[in-house]
Amino acid sequence: MANWLINPSSLDQLRKILAGSLSKNSSERSLANEALKQAQLDRDFDNYLVHILVEDEVSSIEVRAGAGLLLKNNFLKRNYLDSKSLDFFDYIKKTILKGLFVNITLIKNITGNVITALFSILTINNWPQVLIDLLNLADPSNNQPIYVQENSISAFLKICEDSATILEKPMKNTNEIPLDFIIPRVLSLLSSSSNKVRADSISCINQFVLLGNSSVSNHLELYLSKLFNLASQSDSNIRKNVCSAFSLILDSRPDILSPHLEGVTNYCLHTINDSNYDVSLEACEFLLCLATSSLPPAVIEPFLPNMLPILLAKMVYSPDEILDLQALDSNNDSNVQDKDEDIKPLNARNKTHKQANGNRSQATFDGDDTEDEGYYDDYDDDDDDDEGIDDEDDQLSSNWTLRKCAAATLDLLANCMAESVLKITLPILKERLTSNEWPIREAAILAFGAIKEAAIEHSNHELPALIPYLVDTLQDLNSSVRQISCWTLSRYSTWICSEVHKNGQFASYFLPTFQAIMACGLDKKKIVQESACTAIANFITNADLSFVFQLAEPLLKFFTQCFEQYQRKNLVILYDAVQTFVDKIGYHLTEKPEYYNTLLPPLLKKWEELDDEDKGLWPLLECLSSVAATLGEAFAPFALPVYQRSIKILLNCIKIDRLSQNDPRIELPESDFMVTAMDLIDGLIQGLGSHSADLIQQQKLDNPETNLMELLLICFENPINEVRQSAYALLGDLAIFVFRPIVFPYLNSLISLIGKEIVQRNALSNAVCNNATWSLGEMALKLNEEELKPYLDQLVPLLLSLLKSNQVQTTVLENAAITIGRIGICCPSAFAPFLSSFILEWTTHMKYLEENSEKESSFKGICNIISLNPTGFGNSPQGNSNLAIFIDCITTYSQPGEELGNIFHKLLAGYRDMLGNEWNTLLSRLDFESQQVLHNTYNV
Repeated sequence: MANWLINPSSLDQLRKILAGSLSKNSSERSLANEALKQAQLDRDFDNYLVHILVEDEVSSIEVRAGAGLLLKNNFLKRNYLDSKSLDFFDYIKKTILKGLFVNITLIKNITGNVITALFSILTINNWPQVLIDLLNLADPSNNQPIYVQENSISAFLKICEDSATILEKPMKNTNEIPLDFIIPRVLSLLSSSSNKVRADSISCINQFVLLGNSSVSNHLELYLSKLFNLASQSDSNIRKNVCSAFSLILDSRPDILSPHLEGVTNYCLHTINDSNYDVSLEACEFLLCLATSSLPPAVIEPFLPNMLPILLAKMVYSPDEILDLQALDSNNDSNVQDKDEDIKPLNARNKTHKQANGNRSQATFDGDDTEDEGYYDDYDDDDDDDEGIDDEDDQLSSNWTLRKCAAATLDLLANCMAESVLKITLPILKERLTSNEWPIREAAILAFGAIKEAAIEHSNHELPALIPYLVDTLQDLNSSVRQISCWTLSRYSTWICSEVHKNGQFASYFLPTFQAIMACGLDKKKIVQESACTAIANFITNADLSFVFQLAEPLLKFFTQCFEQYQRKNLVILYDAVQTFVDKIGYHLTEKPEYYNTLLPPLLKKWEELDDEDKGLWPLLECLSSVAATLGEAFAPFALPVYQRSIKILLNCIKIDRLSQNDPRIELPESDFMVTAMDLIDGLIQGLGSHSADLIQQQKLDNPETNLMELLLICFENPINEVRQSAYALLGDLAIFVFRPIVFPYLNSLISLIGKEIVQRNALSNAVCNNATWSLGEMALKLNEEELKPYLDQLVPLLLSLLKSNQVQTTVLENAAITIGRIGICCPSAFAPFLSSFILEWTTHMKYLEENSEKESSFKGICNIISLNPTGFGNSPQGNSNLAIFIDCITTYSQPGEELGNIFHKLLAGYRDMLGNEWNTLLSRLDFESQQVLHNTYNV
């Protein structure tokens, strides 16, 4: 294919089609797009596209760019390589680099994107030459024009950004590691005369620093010395990337940076005042990395006197930002509809069954508590996933900013060096709270929010004066001050609520604070509404149930008013607050019909207003799921239409997904529609219990296409983890409430799918495997020996392997242990022969779980297994140790209930009688408290 020849007639025709697809005339554009679909069927279509992009001087720049974008998108389509042989790409590989010689910014940028996309599908094993070619073109010693050098390193950088982990691994054919030759070559480019080549070269190396590969580590000292030489360059991109490199080296190899830490830190403290905003932000990022680094606090503490005042200064809005904010503040906007671009992308939150939380049927959402969501949670300083939306965005931007970075850095420093930080910052902040300039006051309030943990722990004597001050500022004339005060009060909600809980001296602060924040929830400025509504949710989370229940009526009235006033963006925050309230008070919501009769109408009104394709449904479905599960029978009058629509949404997504597999022109459906639809059905199942079987069966009779179990079987095969995760969460609750009529007929398929999920688990599918394992345990509880026995040969080795795995999360291991125990209730002989091989892991994961029905049923099963093979621990030191550990585990079960308690007593007495004099030896392995429990509770 390298010698492929162009057909002039076909080329001219494609030029016209591409030009037509860009026409302003809609009918002409529509005809051209249809012709383009036909043209794509030509085997040589992509060859023509690459020619038009890089060589066709007849076509306009727009047409050439359009051809390039089309080519890139073709490469990235699912299954693109399936129908192509490797020689098909010969002409494209030979031709595409010519685009780097085109001195037109748009063309060279798109050429770089095409090269990256092609490299991503061919991989290093089938196109290693492109790396050498690009580095040669970027090398000044090869005398290419400067713009070609810059275009080439830019394209190379795109590959590094997209394929860093691939480039550190040996190539299949030669076993060479690409990084071994890439790093020295790119280091040499740091001496280029081109600022862009030097800046992009730094960025290239930065892609690999965190990988910890020896190819990089062996050159870090040299790299650092070159960075020092480049740090004073006038080019802002070079300085920005130098700061980024310092951060990455500090994260990955603090030992290498430590000898230079003072100089680098002072450089970044100076550079944070750079006139270029991006440079300033990157310098602040280094300070943030310093705060999160593994360096001892004693190493960082000497920098605090210089660092903290600078951070506080950077938390104040700039003069330009102040002008923009004052312009925005001049008009109320609560009645102004949100534009699409105002609303951040939404993502559904997936249900994960977490046994340790003690929720039997109510699945819990992944993510952190919402207490500290908000102002600067764009930065994630650990591996957890923030659950919600950045609720306290600046009016000017929802992006990561210098101000937010400075606040996050202050927060982290205050957490690890509380007293030192407070000693420096408190005098400054107290003075600034009294400033006549609102930006100074606002930044000080933000700072108080940032140092919340430190202030509560080490300066709580300041809080009795701070909280009333903040409540007063909720009536400030400036909306930014009101907004940030809501957020800061939200941060201190733990202290305020704890005062109520212990009936402390300042318990009276709660009500006026809460009422003032509710008033802000109905503010005329949307940013204040957003911050206040989030704060309400956090106060609900942190307050005692009894206190929240007392506030149910004013809260429900508040929610109703918010539903009447809020626009689309803030409705998402409102749904979350409502869900938090419903989850908090639980069944108490059904005690008074006026409660749910107040709550449901506005929710159902929104439900009716939104189209099935509206992404605003996602948070509403999540909210309704909790409401339906909590209200139970009280939700029954609304259950049928809600179920029907949820099934309709799920079915529609499945149909579109199937069509897209055969027609790449059809866009894949948003998986979050499937996720939230299943989660709402799950809420209905939890709420209606066994009565939900009638709902499911009636819908199936009305329309066989909407058979829930058939749809779930399809969802279990979906490649998207979140879809399968919610599907298995729903399966588990179906097993709890409607196993026989709904789930049992599909048992064979379900066991096979669950087994497949466990076998094919990976780091990204932990939550799916967790839910699948949990649902298997719920089904096992409903089966008898005859029904379960045919599957044991498959399930026993799977579950034992899973229980012993060190590559899954703790909740997965806990649910594996629970499921093994539950199977042991009716089929103890399946696990009894293997007792010695798994009892230690089983005990380890079960010992500290919350005592609930899941733990109880699993212990009943494990006792059955042990009773069937009492010598199965093994007559060895390890076996005796494992038996002692298991008996100790029994002693930690504080309230086993009468039936399980009798089982424990019988088992323990049996071992005492069987072991004879060795029983006392066994007891000597236990601590005094455990021995007392055995004696006093079980009389052994």
